[in-house]
Amino acid sequence: MSESKNESKNTYNGSFEVGDHVEYQPVVGSGNATEGEITDVVTSKQPAGDRGLTVNASSDDPRYVIRNDNTGKETAYREKHIGGTTE
Repeated sequence: MSESKNESKNTYNGSFEVGDHVEYQPVVGSGNATEGEITDVVTSKQPAGDRGLTVNASSDDPRYVIRNDNTGKETAYREKHIGGTTE
């Protein structure tokens, strides 16, 4: 995995990489999954996604910035909200 623009120099051992196309849960409890592409893996406290909201990420708890296939918006998600890769 190449280091992305926001990725810190901490060791990252997550399950997903930039460029992966994934299914994810955009709203907790909604039951509706959607798909998108991971555009960044954030491993430190910093702004992320289109809105630039600060995320408290770390190498042990990274945030995955995902570009939604339908809306084009980018938002950061924890790994637990990602169901897996898609074709």
